[in-house]
Amino acid sequence: MIREIKLKNFRGFQDEIDVRIRPITILIGRNSAGKSSLLKFLLMLRQTLENKGKDFFVTEGRHVRLGTWRDLRNSNSKLQPFLNPYFRYSIELETEDLPSPEMRALWKSAGRPGFVSSTRDSIRVSFQVPNFPPRTELDRGEFKISGTVFYGRRWGRGAHEVRGRVQGEEVFSRRTSHLQDARFLEFSQRSDRVSDVIFDVTSDRFLDGLRQEFLQIQHLSPVREESEEAIQTGSPPPGEVGHRGEYGVPHLARIFGNDQFSDKAEIVARFMERVARIDRLRFSSQASQLLTRVRATNMDTNAICGLSDFGFGVAQCLPIFVQGVLNERGQLLLVEQPEAQLHPTAQLELGSFFAELWNNRGVPSLIETHSGNILLRLRRLVKQAKLSPDDVAIAYFHVKKFTPARGRNYATAVVDNLSIDFNGEIVGELPMEFFGADVLEALEMGTEHAE
Repeated sequence: MIREIKLKNFRGFQDEIDVRIRPITILIGRNSAGKSSLLKFLLMLRQTLENKGKDFFVTEGRHVRLGTWRDLRNSNSKLQPFLNPYFRYSIELETEDLPSPEMRALWKSAGRPGFVSSTRDSIRVSFQVPNFPPRTELDRGEFKISGTVFYGRRWGRGAHEVRGRVQGEEVFSRRTSHLQDARFLEFSQRSDRVSDVIFDVTSDRFLDGLRQEFLQIQHLSPVREESEEAIQTGSPPPGEVGHRGEYGVPHLARIFGNDQFSDKAEIVARFMERVARIDRLRFSSQASQLLTRVRATNMDTNAICGLSDFGFGVAQCLPIFVQGVLNERGQLLLVEQPEAQLHPTAQLELGSFFAELWNNRGVPSLIETHSGNILLRLRRLVKQAKLSPDDVAIAYFHVKKFTPARGRNYATAVVDNLSIDFNGEIVGELPMEFFGADVLEALEMGTEHAE
């Protein structure tokens, strides 16, 4: 699970931002303050790992379209040539997806002198790996992925490094300064030497676990597709509803049509009741099983309607619930504006949904929102001890102006990390534009009345 992300000289971030990530991370702030840039960075990493090309980062693809690599350089950095023309990044994460102790020992041996020796007629590989006792519990590794990449026409200048520790002991380290021969989380030595081949194979066992952290990310954009009266169920992409929720209803039909998914169906049904006031989902096949019609009961009127007749809010929240239950333990869910088209009371229940995903399914969420109610419910759950204060992090994105000793004045997106204490109170400097806009407006009204 990702624990921290640092970015510098990337889109709206001229100075380094440091975002603390927890099982439920809430991104708040005004529009154009950089929240979506963080999410797009993560989607770029997934896109890069899925792509088999030679670019160190893939900026244009199925998950995100960011333009050319040089387009991502901070605009103020472009205008001032003395500023460092490199993108800098650092990602810290924890994982239990580690090689066995024997494989770790083999990796260490492969990097030592004398591991491979040769004579005129043969090559000898010499190593000794301890026979470790069976493990009673999984080890947890702490990894740091970092690097610098030059904003140029070609990949080449920069560095890429991965370091890992288990119980304070370094178990893995790879670094390259030849980015033309490397990609994100991929190190190529282009060597046929036996020692290099074994070193690469054992290294990949470490790197594969890290790659999965990004390859498994699922994302829902701020605008989801409307529900239709009848949908083609077919075979939706395994495990994902699509960025716009276009495969949400086909997955919903599969979940409710298979008893082995009864636990997932129960969660979706419960939150459809609490958020959208929808009960008793019904699925009927038409046109030789190619089309499925979805109907449900309006809990307020008892009317039985097609799913498309319940309003736009249903189409906005349904894909969130379906994707949430499709995610496996540790699989990060990115959601932009989950509150779209929902009543404030329903927004509170979304907070409970993200809490349940973590408590009962181990699914972490990274949520970009303008809703104070989602955060209010999470604060209440912390106060009720149904969530730990360590389960929730708040990243406040805002734009700050600077007057440097050298160069022109500039404004850049910055991040303040806030937290919640055991009483459900926010720890840190409260952004009144988010938490107190209604109070400030009421004060203004009082002042106007007095005049």
